[in-house]
Amino acid sequence: MRKPMMLGIVLSLLTLAGSVMAQQTAPTATPAPAAAAAPATAPASGLEVARMEICGSVMDRKPVDVSTTFAATQDKVYCYLEFKDVKQETTVNVVWTLGNKDMGKVPLTIKPYAKFRTWANKSVNGMKGEWKVEVVDDKGTSLKSATFTVQ
Repeated sequence: MRKPMMLGIVLSLLTLAGSVMAQQTAPTATPAPAAAAAPATAPASGLEVARMEICGSVMDRKPVDVSTTFAATQDKVYCYLEFKDVKQETTVNVVWTLGNKDMGKVPLTIKPYAKFRTWANKSVNGMKGEWKVEVVDDKGTSLKSATFTVQ
């Protein structure tokens, strides 16, 4: 009787020692480090608006009278855009919104150049309120937006 009892004790000790060893060698679960905020990436189209200005006019391919507020007597407001390192010809839409109402969409062809400038305009004659101008690529992704007020 002594041998079976001794065998049982030895087996129990080996099992216990094995489970302790497994606990010590098993990798401990550590929480993953908090993910850093992802850097802003260019949209899938690869197109990026380098500069966007809302202005009263454009002269010599440059924005004039850049502002966020325009008088109700202002005939037109311009959205001046500059793109850099355009790889291929594409189209963007400049979407004009007054409050929650869509006021128009102007398609612009963007050509493959190191620096490409273009602009769109909207007649705002007396249409007072908060305006938003959004540049959207051909897949519907917003590239950039700006707001202005007509008062």
